[in-house]
Formats: sequence, structure tokens, C-alpha cells
Amino acid sequence: MELFRAATAGIGVAELDLPVPSCPGWTVSDVLTHVADNHAAVLAHSGIEQTSADLFEVYDEHLSRRPRALVDALDLTLHAWDVARARGMSADLDDVTLDFLTAFAVDAGEQLYVDGEFEMLLIGPEHGRRASVLALYGRDARTAQRTPHPAPGPESGSESVRSVDPVTSFNAHEDD
Repeated sequence: MELFRAATAGIGVAELDLPVPSCPGWTVSDVLTHVADNHAAVLAHSGIEQTSADLFEVYDEHLSRRPRALVDALDLTLHAWDVARARGMSADLDDVTLDFLTAFAVDAGEQLYVDGEFEMLLIGPEHGRRASVLALYGRDARTAQRTPHPAPGPESGSESVRSVDPVTSFNAHEDD
């Protein structure tokens, strides 16, 4: 959840219309709506009434320790990467996150690709572990996605983009 919050921190209205290359045909706004709708549906299905304007706070409070949380952690991690890249931010994923993404894909096997949500990219190992793992989910980490809207930095009064989520890490330096 922290990775997603970091990727969306300080997002401007103009950035909502940015295309998300890893989700063809989607904008940043579409991704944000998708994630919020998924979380709201899970809460409603679980009979949990939203008591705060912060949907993610309510979700985290009530459902973070349930089995469904793994699927949502996957959704939040991948879409945090998508949004960060669309915004021109570096989207580093630490080894723990890459381990999680790899284990999830291995455990899901062919089921990961059945509904067409993900399409594996075939890339060589020379592109590194991060690119190879993200390719399992149809994300191309080999090319930088740059936009005219850089992420807010410390000079603008916002805090550095660094996650404290135990499953993910995110930092704002360029790695591509």
C-alpha cells in the first residue's frame, strides 16, 4: 500500500490523463479508478462499511491480514509501478518485492494468463532480474517512460518517495 501511495503522492490533475504504457488504452486516472473500485468491492463483499474518506486506510485496517490481501498486494504493487513509470518516476522494486512477484507468478502458473489480464513478455536475462520478473506480468522495464511531469521532490516541500511497506520498496532516483 505504501508503494502505491508513494507513486501517487502529489499527483496533479494534468497527470491523470497521462497514458500508462504498461496498461494499453488506460490513463493514470483509469488505473487509480480500477484500484479504488477493486478495494471498494472487496470491502463491500466482506460486509465492511467504509468509515473513512481514505478507502485504503479502511481496507488496510480490516482486510490486510486476509488471504485476498495477496492478490491486492499484487494489484497495488504492479499498478504503483505502472503509475510511477507513467509519471516519469523511477520505479525500483527491491529484492523482497521481486521475490513476492516471482513467487506469486510461479504459484499461479498458467492461471495467471487465463483471463487475459496478463500476457508474458519474452525478454532475455541480460536485461536483469527486475525486467525479467515484471515481464511475467506484461510489464516492459527495459525502456524508460518519461513524461513532462516529474515527481515532486524534497525541494517542493514533499517528502522523498520511499516506501516503508514490508513487501515493497520504492525510491525516486533514476535507474534506467
